[in-house]
Amino acid sequence: MWYLVGDIGGTNLRLAAVDMAGNLQARSAHPTDGLTALPEVCAALCAKMGSAPEGVAVAVAGVVVDGQVRMTNADRSISRDDLAAACKVAPSEVLLLNDFEAAAWSLATLDPAKVTYLQGGPEAQPGPRVIIGPGTGLGVGALVWHGNRPTAVPGEGGHVRLTPHSAEEIDYFRALVTLWPEVQLGDQLAVEAEAILSGTGMPYWYRAIAEARGEAVNLEGAAAIFAAAKDKSDANACRAVELMVRYLGGVAGDLGLVMGARGGVFVTGGVAQQNEWIFDDAFLAAFNAGGRHSTWRKALPLGLCQDPDFGLLGARNSLFVHRDQPLPD
Repeated sequence: MWYLVGDIGGTNLRLAAVDMAGNLQARSAHPTDGLTALPEVCAALCAKMGSAPEGVAVAVAGVVVDGQVRMTNADRSISRDDLAAACKVAPSEVLLLNDFEAAAWSLATLDPAKVTYLQGGPEAQPGPRVIIGPGTGLGVGALVWHGNRPTAVPGEGGHVRLTPHSAEEIDYFRALVTLWPEVQLGDQLAVEAEAILSGTGMPYWYRAIAEARGEAVNLEGAAAIFAAAKDKSDANACRAVELMVRYLGGVAGDLGLVMGARGGVFVTGGVAQQNEWIFDDAFLAAFNAGGRHSTWRKALPLGLCQDPDFGLLGARNSLFVHRDQPLPD
């Protein structure tokens, strides 16, 4: 007996089998561009395992509606019925999750050894937990408890509002909405958070800063921008990352406040895991800057989750709870 779990982001598609003890096995990875072949990839894993799975849980970077999801940052869609047919299970045995709903589920079995704490410590704290992840996009999820039973709360927190914090930043925001008008919220000088706090958004943000300053755009791609900011070889990259870090800290702290996240706020995702150096004193100061609630925010545990399997583990946890099985240790 086994389960099939998947984690599909804007860049990568990962699958694994899960045994009844909760161990991940038979992993495979594919580019998200190959998502149209997902049913065939699932069928291949079933063939490798020699049987149909007892259940399926697939996490996808998009909004799930009526058993279907269209990815936010990739032109692909997925159907519960197609997955069920590929895996030879009933549609009722397939869970289709938002990717950060699954990320939130992973917090139910969080391994303290894979968390670096910026504030607070690894002792398990009661209360809701929040996870935020800058990657290809910006994911947000939360985990709450009903008695001893955890429940993930999905949402689209990556698209909350960001506005300029200074006169300097007004020029940058104006340039950003000119470059990428789809991310502007109404007719205000405000953008969705993902427009800056993600690997997709960073090149637009960097270009906006350079153009607002009347300077050359020397870099392409988020990886090059973060690398140039780290070695201080490009002033506009330095400013783009500096401001991104402050915004990310503020949004993470706001979400912790909204959810009453006494159980902790956790940061993960490809951008975070590949650029741990950005989580400096400025990030922590922005997280804790809450005016009359600054002391409250300083009491929230804050950690960087470095487990690359958080999506697969969250999909696994959702299946175990859905089927009333004890969560793995």
